[in-house]
Amino acid sequence: MPEDEVTRLLTLTEGNTLKAIEILEKQLNTLYSRAQVLMSLAGVTLTITGFSGRSIAAANAAAQILVICGLAVVLASAVWIYIRVMSIRWITAEAQSDTRTYLAGIIKRRNQKTVAYSMGGKILLFGLVLYCIAFSIMLLNL
Repeated sequence: MPEDEVTRLLTLTEGNTLKAIEILEKQLNTLYSRAQVLMSLAGVTLTITGFSGRSIAAANAAAQILVICGLAVVLASAVWIYIRVMSIRWITAEAQSDTRTYLAGIIKRRNQKTVAYSMGGKILLFGLVLYCIAFSIMLLNL
């Protein structure tokens, strides 16, 4: 529960709201940085396809379907991550006079982004698996 975490956070920071906000800001930055890594993996997959996609697709119909599906899923994960995790909403825009409500709101947003990051990673992983299967089919057909 965010409200319980607010209590622990304020205890940890000895009631210093600014320190509590700085901790939450660092956590949001960590999520953003990790989301950038997932976006980079998606980008690498798309780039590799430019070099080897034609060879993979030439293997057979199954490889064609798998590489297309894999790319579609990788692209879907990138869109998901961009919209759900990397969207920017400034902490100060949520400022309220009630500190506990303010901190709880930031924690709720962080938690939503954490779940979205996890889901985006799983979507990306599935796309990469499809892509790797297609690549394996190509190698087996050499």
